Amino acid sequence: MDIFRHCCVGVCLAIITAVISVSRGEPADSSSVLPPGVKAVWDVNKAFREVTATRERICINGLWQWQPAERGAETVPQDHWGYFKVPGAWPGITDYMQKDCQTVHAHPAWGNIRFGSLTAAWYRRTITIPASWANRRIALIAEYVNSLATVFLDGQKVGEIVFPAGELDITSAVRPGETHTVSILVEALPLKGVMLVHRDSNTARQVQGSVNRRGLCGDVWLVAQPQGVRIEAIRVETSIRKNLVRFVANLKNAEANKKYSLRAIVKEGTSVVKEFVSPASLVDTTAESQLVLEASWRPEKLWDIHTPQNQYTVEVALLDERGQVLDAAWPERFGFREFWIDGRDFYLNGTRIFLCAVPLDNAQIGAAWASYQGARESLQRLKSFGINFVYTHNYDCQPGSHLSFSEILRAADDVGMLVALSQPHFAQYDWQAENAEETNGYRQHARFYVQVAGNHPSVVMYSTSHNATGYNEDMNPDLIDGIHDPRDGWSLNNARRALRAEAILRQLDPTRIVYHHSSGNLGSMHTSNFYPNWVPIQEMCDWFEHWATVGVKPFFTCEYGAPFTWDWAMYRGWYKGQREFGSAVVPWDFCLAEWNAQFLGDRAYNISDQERRNLKWEAAQFRSGRLWYR
Repeated sequence: MDIFRHCCVGVCLAIITAVISVSRGEPADSSSVLPPGVKAVWDVNKAFREVTATRERICINGLWQWQPAERGAETVPQDHWGYFKVPGAWPGITDYMQKDCQTVHAHPAWGNIRFGSLTAAWYRRTITIPASWANRRIALIAEYVNSLATVFLDGQKVGEIVFPAGELDITSAVRPGETHTVSILVEALPLKGVMLVHRDSNTARQVQGSVNRRGLCGDVWLVAQPQGVRIEAIRVETSIRKNLVRFVANLKNAEANKKYSLRAIVKEGTSVVKEFVSPASLVDTTAESQLVLEASWRPEKLWDIHTPQNQYTVEVALLDERGQVLDAAWPERFGFREFWIDGRDFYLNGTRIFLCAVPLDNAQIGAAWASYQGARESLQRLKSFGINFVYTHNYDCQPGSHLSFSEILRAADDVGMLVALSQPHFAQYDWQAENAEETNGYRQHARFYVQVAGNHPSVVMYSTSHNATGYNEDMNPDLIDGIHDPRDGWSLNNARRALRAEAILRQLDPTRIVYHHSSGNLGSMHTSNFYPNWVPIQEMCDWFEHWATVGVKPFFTCEYGAPFTWDWAMYRGWYKGQREFGSAVVPWDFCLAEWNAQFLGDRAYNISDQERRNLKWEAAQFRSGRLWYR
């Protein structure tokens, strides 16, 4: 989330620490809700902007006018505006994972609004279209929309942007050189409602559900592009083993009877390192229009966890047959690296690497933690004690499950932390239809998250199918080998759907490893939520002997606890012939000292006052014959 980059540098920080000027057009009705001496500056010339030979984009993040709304509202309010920052999730929902860190500047007319139960809100600000944008396609882009954004220009509805992100063509509704008011009604819809938007948006607005991180949760851009053929996305593929680089361009509006070529200029800072040009060729416009530039190259400076500073920027241009530039894409930052599996080992740039992993919560906690500075601090701290791999901790990709990953991944690139980015969960999509892969929405959403991973060298894997494809024996030390697969019917059915989802991911991005979280033997590795409870030390040391002897794929303890929080008790899953986990009503006999004795000896029995109270309470339950929750 570009909180401290783009236009927020000139706006969001300034409102906290300084008095800033008022731009023209700010309604007087809302100016009094800001702290004394603070005004919202809506000046396009002070915003972050990026320019190429054919396009320009302006970030319109910052302090927007804002107010609570009713779902399905059709008229933009004229008064009672307060302020709230873009990007950022609406406040009011706080738990062990999610924290508020952004202030709503409320209008007195709102009364006592309960922000935690809010399901819709209005945003408003003015935008000035640069006069130089005449004869170009003009669009509004919103990243991480949770969940449905209905856009109005000068009070007239012009279209919608649907979770997770979108681009709305506003060329016909604006005039270069003039100032317009953009208003956005954002409604927090669950995934079912989002899917219905594609069929019947009126029905979608009636769907109720929980969305924790609501609103415009990523950057918002005003963009000018060529009206004709243009580059939609660039993927940079690098191979150490083949000494190869590939630039894959997805094209929009390509014509079947015309030849195109790509030019890629690779820079280190401002210095040109390499330039490549592909031969002109026709593009298959019946499928996804792609143009590929492939060349032999292996630079001396490779991106690695110890050399994260070794990054390059590539400027890719689309050329016609005469070599004239049709479109120049946004510069793409990348690192030349390759990550792969060989047998049961991982390799990074040809060297075997052992991964020490934890989940990363920054995109779930709040905007401050999802910023570049917040993410970088977290990653440096993790790296300082040996962590070299993190997986994003959203176990699904439903609306509101996370904030923007943009700055988190940029920080991971710069710190040298390997990342597995979570992909949509197959269980939340309908796979019954004959052509489900094309119609159930999974491909559309997975494509977005593949684009989020983009060319970040830190992202080496995709994690998916969280906790839905495991089986009872996936922790059995004699069956962790990548060979045995003793699934029951439930797990087998889920595994089939998980592999259908994996096939889509591999089509969208063949360069990264896909793994299924806590799946046992499935796909590229054997994974397990590894909670061995009170396993003796020797047994723990011997646990992976079978895998180390005959294993054919990596084993990943994607969740790990030995012992886990629940396990400081004699209960180990079974009680009177019945197996339950953390919700069991059983004699949870607290035995912290007994566990610690193997390390501390008799000192472990010098128990604390808290332990004494606990033991006395348990003794009373035993005497009365009662059972209890943990």
